[in-house]
Order: sequence, then structure tokens, then C-alpha cells
Amino acid sequence: MSKFNLKEVLGNLREEYKKIYWPDKIEVYHVTIIVILMTAFIAIYTLLFDTAFNFVLAKISDILKNLIGGA
Repeated sequence: MSKFNLKEVLGNLREEYKKIYWPDKIEVYHVTIIVILMTAFIAIYTLLFDTAFNFVLAKISDILKNLIGGA
């Protein structure tokens, strides 16, 4: 088993750090806009689905109340 070599570890870290892809400002801006738009789309979709589901359940509940004769 080899000993822990701090110099080798730091050298490997430096090599891996050089491989990182750093996006430029424009790319970060575009990705941010895409994330905001997708978040808004999912929020609106969820709101519409929830509203429709609530409407359907309310109608079913009214129909059942009329059939059963509840209050």
C-alpha cells in the first residue's frame, strides 16, 4: 500500500481543474432564461391541472350529494 502523497494529489487536482468547462456570460444568460421559462411553464401547467381537477371533483361531489340526498 502506498503512502498518501500530498504533492501528487495537488497535481492531480490541478490537472482536473484545467479540464473544467467554464461557460461565458452569454451562455449563462441563455440558460438562466430557459430555466425561468420552464419554471413558469410548469407552474402554469400545475395551476391549470389543479384547477381542472378541483372543478371535476366538485362536480362529482355535487352529483353524489344529489343522488344520495345529503346536505
